[in-house]
Amino acid sequence: MTITVDKRIYSDSVISKAVYWLSGDFSIARRLIDGIAEEIIATSLGDVAESEFESRLMQALNDFKLRQIVADETRDIKTILYAKAFAEDEDLSEEDIHD
Repeated sequence: MTITVDKRIYSDSVISKAVYWLSGDFSIARRLIDGIAEEIIATSLGDVAESEFESRLMQALNDFKLRQIVADETRDIKTILYAKAFAEDEDLSEEDIHD
């Protein structure tokens, strides 16, 4: 089964995580078509039907993309919390963390 993924929607990191997540059930090859698309070719390794690959891939792509969005949106909050947790100065402010 071959599926084309738009790299403007899903980053290489997201595609890599999704492919890895499915690699236990499928043998997967990736081929860059152009700057905006990637072809993913999958072959079932066992009892899993190849027809399941597309739905499982799309679910994994959307899951990892959402995780990336949440990580990006909470990065500054995590940085502040880490800085406050490990700082000896209790008066540490956000301005002290960000140049």
